[in-house]
Amino acid sequence: MIEFKKRVYKVVSKMNNSTNKIFIGLFVGLIIFLIMISNEALFLFINHGLANQYLDFIVLYIFIPLFVLMGVIPGILFVFKKDISGLFTLFSGGFCYIVGNLIKLIFKMPRPYAMLPDVRIIGPWHMSQYSFPSTTTMLAFGLALAFFIEKRDKLSYFFLALAFLVGFTVIYTGFHFPKDVVFGASLSLLFVCLLKKIKDKLFNEKSLRS
Repeated sequence: MIEFKKRVYKVVSKMNNSTNKIFIGLFVGLIIFLIMISNEALFLFINHGLANQYLDFIVLYIFIPLFVLMGVIPGILFVFKKDISGLFTLFSGGFCYIVGNLIKLIFKMPRPYAMLPDVRIIGPWHMSQYSFPSTTTMLAFGLALAFFIEKRDKLSYFFLALAFLVGFTVIYTGFHFPKDVVFGASLSLLFVCLLKKIKDKLFNEKSLRS
C-alpha cells in the first residue's frame, strides 16, 4: 500500500512539474516582451490610449468586485467543506502579499504618477508610496495560481483570468507600471511553486506514516 502511494505521488508530481514549466515559460515570455517594449510607453498606452468612460465603469464596478471572489470562495471551501486547498490558497495569497510589501521597502521605486505627468488615477487602490512590485497583482496571482494548482477545474481557470485582469486594472487605473505587474506575477509563481512543494512534502510524509 505504501509503495502504491509513492507511485501515485510521483505521477502527480510529474504532472505538477509540467504545468509549472508551462507557467514559467509564459511569464518569461511576458518579461522578454516587456523588455522589448518601453515600460513607460506601454503604461501610457494602457492608462491613456485605452481610456474611456465605459471601460472605467467596467473596471470599477465589475472587475474590482469580482476580485473579491478569489478570497471568498477558498475561504468558504475551507470553513464549510474542510477543504485544505482553500486554506493553502489563502495562505499563498497572503504570503505573496506580505513578501511583496517587504520587497517594496528594498527597491523603493516611485509610482507612475510621481514620475510621469498627467497620469489618470481612478479606483480604490491603496495610495502607498512605492510601486515595485505590484502587491495587488502578487496577491491576485498568489491566490489564483495556488487555487489552480490544487483544483485544476473550471473555477480555477476563471481565477487565473481574474488575476490577469487585476494586472491590467492596476495599470489602467494609474497605480503601477507594466514591469511592476509582470515581476509581481512572476514572483507569485515562484513562491506558490515553492509553497506547493513544501505542502506536498509535509502531507505526503503524514500519509505515509498513517
